[in-house]
Amino acid sequence: MKFPKWPFSQRERTPKVVFAPARFIRTDALEKDALRLRSPSCRVGRAVGNDIRFDNDTVSGHHAEIYHLPDGTFQICDLDSTNGTWVNGQRIRAVLLKNGDIVELGEVRLYFRSEKN
Repeated sequence: MKFPKWPFSQRERTPKVVFAPARFIRTDALEKDALRLRSPSCRVGRAVGNDIRFDNDTVSGHHAEIYHLPDGTFQICDLDSTNGTWVNGQRIRAVLLKNGDIVELGEVRLYFRSEKN
C-alpha cells in the first residue's frame, strides 16, 4: 500500500540570508567583527528588533537606516536621532556612503567598506 505524500511532510527550508556587498567595521571597541548588511534596508539602533544593534546609551533606539539602492550604491539616513548621524565629521540627514567613510552614531564609530566601489 502506498501512502500519498503530504505537502507539509517536507521540512521547510530556512530562507537563505543574502548579504549586501558591504559591511561596517567597528573601530571604537575591542571587538573588530564586521557588521554585514543583511537586507536592502537595514535599521541601526539600540532597540531590540534593529538589524544592527548597539548596546550604547548614546545611540538612539532607532538611530539610522542604510539602504542598498538599485544602482549598487548605499545611502544612510538619520532617523531624527538624539545625537545625530555623522559621516566623515559632518552631521547628515541623508548621504550616499563611499568606500572608506567613517560613520558615527553617538559614540559608536564605524568604518564603511563596500565591495562594489
